[in-house]
Amino acid sequence: MHREHGNNDDHNHPHEHTHDHSHDHSHDHDHDHSHDSTGGREAQTGVSPKDIALLKYMLEHNKEHARELSETGARLAVAGLGHEADMISNAVHFFDFANESLENAVELLGGK
Repeated sequence: MHREHGNNDDHNHPHEHTHDHSHDHSHDHDHDHSHDSTGGREAQTGVSPKDIALLKYMLEHNKEHARELSETGARLAVAGLGHEADMISNAVHFFDFANESLENAVELLGGK
């Protein structure tokens, strides 16, 4: 490569510039895609493994709350508060329905 420098009067002559150096470094980085059997489901749907993990967590969290509510309803029934126990039982049915829907969604998204 041939360059002329004209920055000042005492350095105005043509000369060669050579740069012999290498850039030995790796490019380690995280990437948000899975290597699973979903066939690139994330790319198709925008659903990441983090999304599936959140769905699974919420599912287990909801199941635990449904169990706790069911136990509370049973204690209320034993205490003679049948109407209140029935209301809680109805709420537990909604939890169960929601949990079944979450389970189906997780399964369809490949989260098993």
